[in-house]
Amino acid sequence: MSCSTPESAVLKRPSWGKMVQKLMDFNHADDTKPSVSSEKRDSGYFSEILTEDPFEEALCAEIVDNLSEILAEASARAVGWSRLIVPDQLVEHIGQELLHLAAEEPCGLKGALIDLCVENGKNFQSIGQLSVDPYTVPTFHLTFLLRPDLGGLWPKVTRRLSNSLRLSTGFTAVKKKLYSSSEAYIEEL
Repeated sequence: MSCSTPESAVLKRPSWGKMVQKLMDFNHADDTKPSVSSEKRDSGYFSEILTEDPFEEALCAEIVDNLSEILAEASARAVGWSRLIVPDQLVEHIGQELLHLAAEEPCGLKGALIDLCVENGKNFQSIGQLSVDPYTVPTFHLTFLLRPDLGGLWPKVTRRLSNSLRLSTGFTAVKKKLYSSSEAYIEEL
């Protein structure tokens, strides 16, 4: 299950300024509410998984924004299509999974190295990589294996007419702890 990386793969890092601003916005939110800002509550992110750490939630929101940018800028031509269509639910599920998979890590989300790959036939093609914190040695590597939406007749018709690939809301998450010799953790969503 290797993920080949093309020369055009993007290495992105979250903006600390944006993350600090989100943390400050969180601190000004009503303290009597659960520990999630109204912006995140309204957007649907983290509706199932909440942490007690507002920094982790702000960092996760920033990571999700950066992953959305990577997906928006991804050259679908690398997987044989002219355009990649990303459903909002996919991005929300990835955000929830990020919080879930980082919960037991010593550095939390700051220790994550994240790869996004799209299924291309029997292989997966890398479309981007994100190093969460350039000043923290990564403690775990997450690979999100995204699948095309192949259900029903409509995706097949639109794929042929517009030469676009719509991603499914389901994906496979592979987690490898970099500080341990344990096996990779695979979760199918």
